[in-house]
Amino acid sequence: MDRIGNPNELLTQVNHFWNMLDDMADNSPESYQKFIQRHMKEGKDFMAPPEPHLCLQTKILDPEEKVLFINICSWSRVPAPQSEAHPVPLGAGRLDHLSEGAVTDIAYNPAVLNKAEKDPIESDQLIRLAMKYIEEKYKVTLCHAYRLAPFKLKGKVKRMRESLQGMEKQADIKTEDSTKVNDSLLEQLKSMAIKGEEQETNPSISLTKDETPRNGIAGLIEEISSTEIQEEGLLVSPKHDLCVMKDESGHPTMLTLKIDLENVHSVAECELSVSKDDLMFEVAGRYHLHLNLPQEVNEDTVKAQLHKEKHVLTVTMPVLKHLTAEQTTKASL
Repeated sequence: MDRIGNPNELLTQVNHFWNMLDDMADNSPESYQKFIQRHMKEGKDFMAPPEPHLCLQTKILDPEEKVLFINICSWSRVPAPQSEAHPVPLGAGRLDHLSEGAVTDIAYNPAVLNKAEKDPIESDQLIRLAMKYIEEKYKVTLCHAYRLAPFKLKGKVKRMRESLQGMEKQADIKTEDSTKVNDSLLEQLKSMAIKGEEQETNPSISLTKDETPRNGIAGLIEEISSTEIQEEGLLVSPKHDLCVMKDESGHPTMLTLKIDLENVHSVAECELSVSKDDLMFEVAGRYHLHLNLPQEVNEDTVKAQLHKEKHVLTVTMPVLKHLTAEQTTKASL
């Protein structure tokens, strides 16, 4: 049995722990207060539930085609990578099937998401890392094109938190016997020199079992090396030209997008998705294009045609007609 699981030894360590805290309080009150405040804050942050950050919309292509929503969440319990060279840890929830499609949850450390907000390339890497993990975990094939949903979370907050925290509990149960404690809290306390002013002003002590992230815990923290994404290469944005066609009155009537696709010979290689206000296009492993459209378009009447000899895809998007204030007044009369 692991030594931390021995009731008698555990009780002895707890008593020693409180005695050493009492000594710290007597000999160095300032360090004692900093120690308590620091670990109360760390404990509060660690116990905070995951929070929604953004929501992606893509598609499951195989084994059954359906819409997939991916909730990207912020969670302090997911560790940040140790360095730029280390893999990025992530937490994963279950895959739930809904009437309008499917939804799953992926969590990153808040510092990782905050950094990615300032770098679109890094943000795209995190998204593709999440999609790669979902494909591997749930044995599905995803469409590599995605769009940001206008909402931060698909479904209820309660469902998302139960999904992520439920997977965490399962992982802890499965790995409880195999988890080894490297340094007990008591041993860390013993290593501290409590000598008045000579004591370290910001002692580093962990109240958790692990000082470093645990690797390979299914469902809680799955690590996929960021170098895997780099090896695949970032998808480049193809050369393109977006024109706005207007009528005699100067009102927009049509958006025309031309995309240069060198060495693309068939529309079967292309994935195109157009909504009312944005467009996503991708050729798997080669091109990725996401545009916010300058005008709202009628997504039901969009047409696309590939000129095989010139390798140019032309997308025509009729602009939605909005009534002016004068037209609205006349219509109401």
